[in-house]
Amino acid sequence: MTQDNPIAQAILSDKDFQSLKSYIIATTGLSYFLQKDDDLAGRIARRFQLIGSRDCAEYKIMLGVSTAPGSEFDSLVTELTIGETFFFRHSEQFDALRQVVLPKIIEANQQKRSLRIWCAGCSSGAEPYTLSIILRQEYRAALAGWNIEIIGTDINRNFLARATLGHFDDWHLRSMAEPMKALCFKRSGDKSWLIHDDYKKGMSFIHHNLISGRYPPQHDTSENFDIIFCRNVMIYFSAETVASILPRFDRSLHPHGYLFLGYSEINTELYKAFDAVSFPGALLFKKKAESAPLFATQPAASPFAFLSTEPKPQIALVKEAAVIAAPSKPKTLDALTEARQIANKGDFALALKKVDEILLTNTLDASAFYVRGLCLLEMNNLQGAEEAFKKCVYIDRKFCLSHYHLALIYQKLGDEQKALRFLNNAADLIRELPEQNLILAGDDMTVHQLSHMIKTMMRTAS
Repeated sequence: MTQDNPIAQAILSDKDFQSLKSYIIATTGLSYFLQKDDDLAGRIARRFQLIGSRDCAEYKIMLGVSTAPGSEFDSLVTELTIGETFFFRHSEQFDALRQVVLPKIIEANQQKRSLRIWCAGCSSGAEPYTLSIILRQEYRAALAGWNIEIIGTDINRNFLARATLGHFDDWHLRSMAEPMKALCFKRSGDKSWLIHDDYKKGMSFIHHNLISGRYPPQHDTSENFDIIFCRNVMIYFSAETVASILPRFDRSLHPHGYLFLGYSEINTELYKAFDAVSFPGALLFKKKAESAPLFATQPAASPFAFLSTEPKPQIALVKEAAVIAAPSKPKTLDALTEARQIANKGDFALALKKVDEILLTNTLDASAFYVRGLCLLEMNNLQGAEEAFKKCVYIDRKFCLSHYHLALIYQKLGDEQKALRFLNNAADLIRELPEQNLILAGDDMTVHQLSHMIKTMMRTAS
């Protein structure tokens, strides 16, 4: 709280604070701080305490001197960036990688026998090491003799140093089964793990700023990538910044390349340059080419679009198009928005706590139970997520996205009969509705888009 911090208070009242704020956002892309003056001032205050500065104009000059290792800019970035990550996060996307993307790319690259993957905004390395585990455990034979490169980049050098070490705690590995942990890691202290050297082969970590850096990020090669992961990064950027980054991602991909984004980062207008590919529980983007896409493509939205940092009020949707269920009561909207923002940062436990506080005062809030289910899914608590989604549809049987996610859970559990039952429920709820209608809790997702996702999942299950 800045009112308890006199340095932060002085920063907020400094006549040059807004100029400093604009400079920081322009150089880092972190538009998350546009409406977060207190938060930003508190983080800057921690730097002021360490270096003895209290002048925003002077500090802005100091930031502009250098972005090299050890510079003040580098130190501020460490304060500003969020490092929440864990292995096999968003497992449905890794299922799509295994079942759709890798088979296609391995087939396309048989002659050159190489595979290049870029993890942009890799934080402390859980994502690139997850990819290494998948490739070396599940594709060792298919990729024998191949040159495999996984490049992890981040603006935070501290994260990169930790990623290079391959050192993780129990929290990072929370979604991994014990036998898998024992196979890929060795114990390094009571609650720490060190990844085996085999999974570091072909791995490199490079400092890179998505706003001002070169594309591709390596200085020693102009070779493009087969796959780019940039998940849970661009939620902190403005739409204008994202629009400037996407063409550079496009130019950094091979003609057959794929782009993976976080569930909350999908905007149908911004990503029109790519072909959207639906997969059960996941959405990915393929570089446009003359050849036919893998599936019939269309603008699509994520079933997890509830994590949007600027959610559209559900009441407005009622005026624009029919929705599947009644909106949440206005008094809970702010609290749900706060829970979304916390979940965006990866703190699903705290987001869950906020949702539970809502449910203490309103035990019949279907939207809150839906958000609760999504948080529990991210925490790999299938039983808890199942219970939350069931409560949602008990309160409002027309909440079709809860039916859809129950189908995903039962598919994971191997219960195809229940999965098909809930898929059919979701399909029945939208069958007679106009295709352009919007789905409750799906942000910009339309009936047409959800219908396509359901049909894709049904084909996979049959």
